[in-house]
Amino acid sequence: MADAIAQEMPRKAARSLTPWTVICGLFIATATLIFLYSGVRFADETQRELRLIPWLPYDARLDFGYFFAGAEMAWRGEAFDLYPQKGDETYWPGHPIFQEFDAEYLKARFLARGNYYNPPALAYLQGPLTTLPFRDAFWLFSGLSAAALGGFVVLSWRTARQVPEWPLLILGVLAFKPVHEAIIMGHITLFLMLALTCGFLLLRVQKPVLAGLMFGLLALKPQWAVLPALFLLIRGEWRALATMAAAAATIFFVPFLVTGLDTLRNYIEFLRVAQRWDMIAPPHMFSWNGFLFKLQGGPAIGVFEPISERLVYTLIALTAVPLIIVWWGRDYLLGVAATVVAMLLISTHSVWYDWALLSVAALMLVLRAPQMERTHRVEMWIVLIALHVAASQSMAELLLFDRHAPFWDRSAFYALTPVAFGSLLWMASVTIREGQLRLWPLSWRPSQLRPARS
Repeated sequence: MADAIAQEMPRKAARSLTPWTVICGLFIATATLIFLYSGVRFADETQRELRLIPWLPYDARLDFGYFFAGAEMAWRGEAFDLYPQKGDETYWPGHPIFQEFDAEYLKARFLARGNYYNPPALAYLQGPLTTLPFRDAFWLFSGLSAAALGGFVVLSWRTARQVPEWPLLILGVLAFKPVHEAIIMGHITLFLMLALTCGFLLLRVQKPVLAGLMFGLLALKPQWAVLPALFLLIRGEWRALATMAAAAATIFFVPFLVTGLDTLRNYIEFLRVAQRWDMIAPPHMFSWNGFLFKLQGGPAIGVFEPISERLVYTLIALTAVPLIIVWWGRDYLLGVAATVVAMLLISTHSVWYDWALLSVAALMLVLRAPQMERTHRVEMWIVLIALHVAASQSMAELLLFDRHAPFWDRSAFYALTPVAFGSLLWMASVTIREGQLRLWPLSWRPSQLRPARS
């Protein structure tokens, strides 16, 4: 009997080692190597930049310099002067005026006005950081950003640890170039990534009020609040939407009661001017306007034709088509992933470090993986790896030669933009292939989400 069993075991093992198993194993090994290589390389670059930036000239300390300058103005009670009034001259980093005096607060005032895009709520929140020297404040904020990333990892573990691909997802997120860029640049992207993740996961377990509070934090960077709000509206999540609206309105408008309504008017006018510039010279955007600008390059390399606004808005309209198909299908996790990808493509102010938000879409797709067909599951990982590689390629093109003095007008191809659009088309195809579409609006009803197992 023992001999018979011993002879049968090798046969079973041989039968289990199918070509499909070998292909999947090689695929996982390749993805792991890509993520490990990228993670080590980007982590080394991040730590070098974090040590270098505090010692650069005041106006060359990348974007955290803007936030620190705005926070210092708010801490000193001068947040009313954050945004330029109509006709005021503004100064970009590298302008000779920053060399004309040594007082750092004067430099802060010149740097913030014309470069501070966020509402004053963020300046007030970051005000206490200015009680520290710039170096300590920058390192503390970088540590808090890393903690927000850690919060994302913990949340994903609690919700997706039973999915076999979870370790590969986390390895990919930790090696994702936009995540490292968010830390280097000193932006709040990782905090917004955590807020989005909390909001969507809370909504999934039927906690709409808490979810709405999380979504309300997106008012700190208002362009990211639009599509999540529409997602709640389409799904009929009225309590979450009402809570989000109340929280966002409080965060956005209350600080203007402190600064004065003139500041609100200056802020709106400043955003209007900035939006026009985003359609003229957006080399650092990975949305459609930046993709088209970078294809031909800027005026410094020769004859320059402004990008066609009609073409940009046509591409934005095309982006909305697969998003609507996915929303129509009523699949929650797929709808969340499509919302995040679409909002990065549709916004005309979608800067390279903002694309760390793709991690939220990746988590939602991996959470959905167990209910997918095997073919769709493999396709999902091809899409995620393509996004990972395209993000690295696009940022390498953007920051080529010297990240502290990039040649903005150099022509280049940002692969991330079309790959992201392709991922949206893939999600729409999954919706169609799985037969999720209904005769909308006749059979449309807000679907009730099943509480997820804790």
